[in-house]
Amino acid sequence: MRSRLIATVLFVLVAAGCSAAVSAKDGATERPALVEAIAGKSVKSVTLTELAVKRVGVETTTIAAAPGGTVVPYQAVLYTPDGNTWVYTATGPRQYAREQVTVATVGGNAGTDAFLSAGPAAGTTIVKIGVIELYGAELGVGK
Repeated sequence: MRSRLIATVLFVLVAAGCSAAVSAKDGATERPALVEAIAGKSVKSVTLTELAVKRVGVETTTIAAAPGGTVVPYQAVLYTPDGNTWVYTATGPRQYAREQVTVATVGGNAGTDAFLSAGPAAGTTIVKIGVIELYGAELGVGK
């Protein structure tokens, strides 16, 4: 039941924010997200148009150092149906790629921090708002 609810929410969010083609200034239509394979990885790179970034409301932050690992806002952590945990790292202008993390514990400021025991290094820029929309775009939801 919960997985169906998550899938439905994911579809609605992506369909509303990323799936429709937008008109470019020259009258041609432009897809809001370009999804490309990354050599040697099972995840894909997602590059958003400027308009898609604004519509989705993408916000980023940096991974902070913490005793025994690193810390990210809990809202930046994506749980996939197979139980794995991920964050989206910024790999270029408006370009993002999913990186696996290991959540050691959740806590901090009213449970809003995820303390990681494995994942990208402190200082890495990650997405904190727009994660589920990036995941939907990466998977092709709404096509």
